[in-house]
Formats: sequence, structure tokens, C-alpha cells
Amino acid sequence: MGECERCRGFMVRDSIFNVDGQFLEIEIGRCLNCGHVVDLTLLKTRQVERTNVTAKQEEVLV
Repeated sequence: MGECERCRGFMVRDSIFNVDGQFLEIEIGRCLNCGHVVDLTLLKTRQVERTNVTAKQEEVLV
């Protein structure tokens, strides 16, 4: 998956489950070295938003 932004340790894919009430699974990246957690769904959404903003800026320049 890559390396940790905090300590440069090894990141692995993991999941968090919430079974209290509504079942919910959240994909995360977790560092095996320091335990830093990153929400992968949030990162994907931010990347799409950045791509859309960049595309709009390029349209304005053309």
C-alpha cells in the first residue's frame, strides 16, 4: 500500500467494523510501525475532488 506519512513505516489495508445498530465497514490504511490510521474512502474522495478542480482550472486557461 505504501509507506506511512508519519514515520515512513509499512502501511497495510485494514477494515473497521461497526455492528452496533447499522452494519458499517470502513476501509483504512494502518501503519504496522506506529499505528497511524488513514481513512482510504476519504482519501479517494479527496483525490477525485482535486482532479475535478484541476480539470476546471485547465478549462479556464484554454
